[in-house]
Amino acid sequence: MAAERAADVIVVGSGAIGSATAWRLARAGYRVRLLEQFAIGHERGSSHGPSRIIRLAYEEPEYAILGREAFRLWHDLEEESGESLLRMTGGLDVGTPDAYEMAGIARTYASLDLPYERLDRDELRRRYPQLNLPEGTIGLYQELYGILSATRCVQTAAARAAASGADVREGETALEVVPEGEGATVRTDKGAYRADRVILTAGSWTNPLLASLGIELPLTVLQEQLAYFRVREPEMHGPDRLPLVIHRFPNTTSLGSLFPIFGHEGVKMMVDRIGPAVAPDNPDRSIDPILLERLRAYATELLPSATGEVLETTSCRFTMTPDENFIIDRHPEYPQVVIASSCSGHGFKFSPVIGQMLADLALTGETDYPSDLFRLDRPALSAAWSPEVADDRVMGVGG
Repeated sequence: MAAERAADVIVVGSGAIGSATAWRLARAGYRVRLLEQFAIGHERGSSHGPSRIIRLAYEEPEYAILGREAFRLWHDLEEESGESLLRMTGGLDVGTPDAYEMAGIARTYASLDLPYERLDRDELRRRYPQLNLPEGTIGLYQELYGILSATRCVQTAAARAAASGADVREGETALEVVPEGEGATVRTDKGAYRADRVILTAGSWTNPLLASLGIELPLTVLQEQLAYFRVREPEMHGPDRLPLVIHRFPNTTSLGSLFPIFGHEGVKMMVDRIGPAVAPDNPDRSIDPILLERLRAYATELLPSATGEVLETTSCRFTMTPDENFIIDRHPEYPQVVIASSCSGHGFKFSPVIGQMLADLALTGETDYPSDLFRLDRPALSAAWSPEVADDRVMGVGG
């Protein structure tokens, strides 16, 4: 069966990145088909729930530069849709001076002239009596922190893409991408569609789609979980009294996070990068009781007002690269296919700017946004797609 000429660009996967990509392309006048195997805003991936953090607190200045642009584009989406998607709160990074990224964040703030405050433990206790922080803790307060309404962000971006002419297809699973000439065909469980460009934003399902393209990326899918805890004096724990908090620890990239009460009865807390590795198609989303108890102990230690009562738990997927930087690049052999893996536990906030970067790469082959960190040929990834490895995989050599 011949593939129909479906669009200028097919976007595979409608999580935060895919929906934003389709929105940016459609509003620019391109014919877009957005394919989603489940429903827009589903809970099986990495983009669902009531809240995600947006911040500029990064050791690498590139992320802060992209974060400033993401703020602008989120506001554009709010204005275009009439939806309220972002609640500014201010944010606090806390940890010992040698904790992960603490010194680098301060350097980034200084290099980009971003105002911030460095707070010692006494000042932290004075300003935020809700927190119980260990001796030696310092804090970096920065006002450009906020909460994104995650599921609504995804649904709004997809809706605006559709309003601009995108063909949004739910319940249709992409099975294979086949490059043909200067375009490509996407074969699904319901048909075959040809386009000039294909953008893969499939989250934890990325590697299965790349198999036919000769690439297996070094991605690890972690099943993480979080919980909402009841607190005494909830009026002290809203976004007008308590900022977003990221707790950084020495010798690990794992982070603790605390959300003020927002869109939920309790405070949201998480310790990330500690969940088990899972297969992309593993349907199990159950909560690990041992990890939940660890989180409960952490919550009641950091937040003495937490009663320990768990109001709700949920899980999500972190699709991690070895260096925790994103993948935003064209396929090295088939430049008409653009690949994005931008989770690594911190990708949601950047969705609209990454969507624009992917659109740029698909349409022109380059982007003005900083992207060297995200190239496929960087040392952390390059062995996975070298021509020799790709040729062996296509020929069935080496497993």
